[in-house]
Amino acid sequence: MQAVVWSDYLCPWCYLGRDRTALLESLGVTVTPLPYDLHPEIPPVGRRVSPNGRLAEVHARIGAECAAVGLPFNPPEHIPSTRLALRAGEVVRGGAPAAFAALDAALFDAVFVTGENIGDPVVLAEVVSRSGVDGQEVVDAVVRGEGADEVQASIDAAHEVGVTGTPAWLLDGRLLIPGVQDRETIERWVARLTARPASG
Repeated sequence: MQAVVWSDYLCPWCYLGRDRTALLESLGVTVTPLPYDLHPEIPPVGRRVSPNGRLAEVHARIGAECAAVGLPFNPPEHIPSTRLALRAGEVVRGGAPAAFAALDAALFDAVFVTGENIGDPVVLAEVVSRSGVDGQEVVDAVVRGEGADEVQASIDAAHEVGVTGTPAWLLDGRLLIPGVQDRETIERWVARLTARPASG
């Protein structure tokens, strides 16, 4: 079974959603991550997280859920602009596809584990380099505009199937899963789809 997941590196639910993607893969589903610019209004310098705001409460809840599934999580104090990072992912996917999975993981870890500002081109180049490709070369390509069309095409495709936020999984082109659902529900849905093959 094939699936895609739309996500953004600034989205804490998307970070937790990596556990659900791993679950799907353990059930025999091949999952392809796709970019979704969730907050394009965030300025290049990013935004600070208020220690007493609503997002802090969300981070506390997500931290507890991450701990339950063994994911490290450090509540970020800064929300980065991910415009460049999303495009960098598409540049790597197109030019060095074998490195994409490592980059995808590295970008999430940079935001939610090590607290790095991936909106900063210098930091982004360092994070990209961790995936085994030339980070500066990738960032230079992004600055030239590469990756932008691919990101927009992904967002357009998401909207066509009803995606309005992240994370969102589309299983077998038939079932859209919005947000992080509990593991048992996902297992049940996969079992049902497997038992009822797509027609035509």
